[in-house]
Amino acid sequence: MRVEPLEPEHLPRLLDLINTHLPAVVPGWSLTAEFLETHLKRDMTEPVTDPWVVERTTLCVDGEDGMRAAAHLLRYGDGEEVGEALRGAGEINWIVSHPEYPDAALAVLTTAREWLAVRNVTREEVWGGGMFVPVFCGVPDSWPHVVSALETAGYRTGSERREALYGGSLNGVPEPEGPPVPDLRLRRSPGASGTRFSAMLGAREAGYCEIVADLTRDNALPALRGWAELAELRVDEGWRSRGIGAWIVRHAVAGLRSAGCERIVFCVAAADEAAGAGRFYRRFGWEVLVRETRSWSRQQRTS
Repeated sequence: MRVEPLEPEHLPRLLDLINTHLPAVVPGWSLTAEFLETHLKRDMTEPVTDPWVVERTTLCVDGEDGMRAAAHLLRYGDGEEVGEALRGAGEINWIVSHPEYPDAALAVLTTAREWLAVRNVTREEVWGGGMFVPVFCGVPDSWPHVVSALETAGYRTGSERREALYGGSLNGVPEPEGPPVPDLRLRRSPGASGTRFSAMLGAREAGYCEIVADLTRDNALPALRGWAELAELRVDEGWRSRGIGAWIVRHAVAGLRSAGCERIVFCVAAADEAAGAGRFYRRFGWEVLVRETRSWSRQQRTS
């Protein structure tokens, strides 16, 4: 089983392999060749952490019938400018493999481990399977062949790293009604992730949500046109169970519809889902698309 660095002639077959995996997460999603080629060299979707990468490579096992497995590896610097969590770390940023060739996935993981070992990384981790697509950032249950390969190769994970990817249509969400609490008003402003919808009581923010209305990366991902992201939702503890969260979300959805969005997608951590977030989102007609695990780790080196 020959594992080799990705060459330009491999790109069409790698794209085909990736684009058979993404619809198993969100139907209809795919990458373009131009987007993939650009982001293998620099992940512009990670403006904070990508500048910390000092070395990257993509390994693959190619075959006569198409790409059988591939993985994208990163090594982070060890300088003070690098965040402590990633300082000196090595990462399998994503891995995909053909379900009929489990040996190819194991061969790629073995070579990846060797690549990281000779670079004396402080930690080896498989971050996920996101492949630069917004929101999706883990190894999903809908890729059981990838999960099996990771477990066979000795990678382990934990329940605290689990999350659910929710999504659905915006069409069934009712228009916002009057405020559920007297004197509550809506404020719209720029947020950290997108547009922020805040529930204001005087000068106090009782709750907020942030939405991203365009996931196409400036039209680089046309398959994601019409999708939006609910990036964050929070209501202060003292104001929960009063309808404020639903009121904010309805206003956000109305804004998304006016921007031409038709569907929404977002991640929910396992702990939040268990605490009732899943029930809350299902009230809007949004359901789990897939469950995923964000990171798989091997034993840390102590050299």
